[in-house]
Amino acid sequence: MTRAATTSLGFALLAVVLPVVAGCAGAASPSSAGGDGSSPGAGSADAAARQYCTDKGGMLVDRVAIWNTNADPAAQLPLAGKETFCEFESGKGNETTRISIDLTTLSSDKPTLASVAYLSRVGPVVPSNPGQNPAAYDCNTGLGGAGTFGNTASGGGWVDASQPVFKVMNMCVFADGSAIDEFGIMYYAAGTVRGADLAPLFRYQPGNKLPAMFDEPRR
Repeated sequence: MTRAATTSLGFALLAVVLPVVAGCAGAASPSSAGGDGSSPGAGSADAAARQYCTDKGGMLVDRVAIWNTNADPAAQLPLAGKETFCEFESGKGNETTRISIDLTTLSSDKPTLASVAYLSRVGPVVPSNPGQNPAAYDCNTGLGGAGTFGNTASGGGWVDASQPVFKVMNMCVFADGSAIDEFGIMYYAAGTVRGADLAPLFRYQPGNKLPAMFDEPRR
């Protein structure tokens, strides 16, 4: 076969292969991700997590991360973060308390940093400056989470303006993305339950084999 014939045959084969490859790639896209870019089953998993929350007596609350919540509403800055939390409330009137937790942490049969931190009941680390938010300080210093919005005194929190009392919840967010109310976890470590005791409500039940992720911090 001549060089010219070989070249012509090569182009002919390439013309056949390329449409086949393109067709395979196009067929694979819908099965590898949802129309919104989510993974298959993401919607059903979210629905199951929501159902688990309400089955356990929790409320589904949609919150937005807002910076500068200590200021007048006009000076507050809504951020991009939005999340639905499962929240539990107990008590009446001025004695009402609430705790908030992300849906995955509550409903997953696997641990998250938030669930292990809560179950570990690490003694709270209190700031020397009484003007500081003790729960945020304990989250940052004692648990290695993040509870502050920047490094200024402006503050911030997760807001649902429609809530009659608990409009702002202060969340301790961990490196795996899990989150739990920083006041709830601080009080629980000190022996006081706010909203509900989450230990029996978690789907994740470690028994006597709680992972050693948290230890009493150095003060």
